Amino acid sequence: MGDRFDLRGAHVSGSAVGSHSRVYHQSGPGLPVADLLAALAAARADIVAAAPEADRDEVRAEVGKIEEELQRDTPRGTVVANRWQTVTTVVGAISEPLVKITELITKLFG
Repeated sequence: MGDRFDLRGAHVSGSAVGSHSRVYHQSGPGLPVADLLAALAAARADIVAAAPEADRDEVRAEVGKIEEELQRDTPRGTVVANRWQTVTTVVGAISEPLVKITELITKLFG
């Protein structure tokens, strides 16, 4: 009919047959990718500065690749998570921006 549903990022399971049957779903992440992109942009300089000097170019490149992935029509969560793991491993220090971005990635991609 004329109804439209946006199920991007939603998880739907079960089946329903009959006029009183119901199917429940859990909607996708309530966090838009734009929030993660904004957090990365705001923390980029601090993240790069926290890396050892010899590794700063690598960290800068990884953050750039994460941003590129997030700008795709359908970002691949495993790619984002793996690249972020590289960043956190190289940086090695736990800081507020790193923790915040890790939480955002987890909320978005599980």
